[in-house]
Amino acid sequence: MMFNALFRTALVGVGLLALAGCKEDPEGHHAPEPRSLDLPVTRVEITEADRLYSTPGSAISQERIEVSSRTTGYLQRITVHEGDVISKGDVLIEIDPTDIEGAINRAQAALSSASTALGDVEQDVVRLENLLERGAVSNESVRKARVARDVARARLAEAQAALDTALAGRRYTTIISPIDGIVVARQKQVGDLTTPGIPILTIESSARLQFRTSVSESHIGGVRVGDPVKVAIDALGKWDITGDILRIIPSGDPVTRRYDIEIALPSGLDVFPGMFGRAHFVIGSDRVVTIPARALTERGGLPGVFIVSDDGAAHFRWLRAGRELAEDIEVKAGLEGGEAIVAQPDDRLRDGDRIEATAGGTPDE
Repeated sequence: MMFNALFRTALVGVGLLALAGCKEDPEGHHAPEPRSLDLPVTRVEITEADRLYSTPGSAISQERIEVSSRTTGYLQRITVHEGDVISKGDVLIEIDPTDIEGAINRAQAALSSASTALGDVEQDVVRLENLLERGAVSNESVRKARVARDVARARLAEAQAALDTALAGRRYTTIISPIDGIVVARQKQVGDLTTPGIPILTIESSARLQFRTSVSESHIGGVRVGDPVKVAIDALGKWDITGDILRIIPSGDPVTRRYDIEIALPSGLDVFPGMFGRAHFVIGSDRVVTIPARALTERGGLPGVFIVSDDGAAHFRWLRAGRELAEDIEVKAGLEGGEAIVAQPDDRLRDGDRIEATAGGTPDE
């Protein structure tokens, strides 16, 4: 029995070997033949570029106003909320005018009383002066009447001033916006009692913006008021803004050893206070390797360029890119000056293809 089992197993093995031997060997996969492509070629250049010192910061408003009342009263109406965009002259706050109107009525009554009292003493002065001419009264009586007239005139002026003050208070029951801007905080609600000097709203101008950053003490000596500075706001993408140093705060932080700098930004930007960005200060120049931005491509998800060898063959080389310089890109590592590269690769280009250089340059030039 054991011999039969071994015999059957051997037959199965021989059959499998026979089947395996009947299969044909598949053809090997060969790399495609190199092609010749007509593409522009240029040389890697070494150029002078600004050496930058970059610092983070934020956009701030040049005008920040705490809106408060000049009179005491209950808030009857607040027309805006946080985030509202307002214009100069818009009504922001209305205060209950009951107390103000009461003060105006009292001042008007006092003014009327003082005016009547003055009229009476002026008549007394005229009457006594006539009697003095006829010798019917003494000089002392006339003098006292004239003093009473002067006192009445002073009281009338005081009552007029009180009325003017009360009428001015009526104007303060309606508060309007002094600037175009944005409401960034609302400290009070309708029904709250407001008093002079206590903020009700905080508004910031959206028309006059600055960029605030800080510079280390090792670089503070290299910046001057009026110097141009490139500012990059993240919300604007890669677009750089040119601003001017408006002021340098000469008192540094004793812990961080940094000094605050305020940079004036141009008007008309789509930027809001609080947006994050970076200021780029020019502190010198360096010789850097650059390539045209259009020469940069990707293979395997990594950036690089196609190097053109002396025999015209193109080979992809990865590199580490740096800053964008106008239409060029700085190369941190991977290239040297003078090397020939494909100036504008396309999707057809493969490693090993031959380049027939066009007007963009040739590898022999």
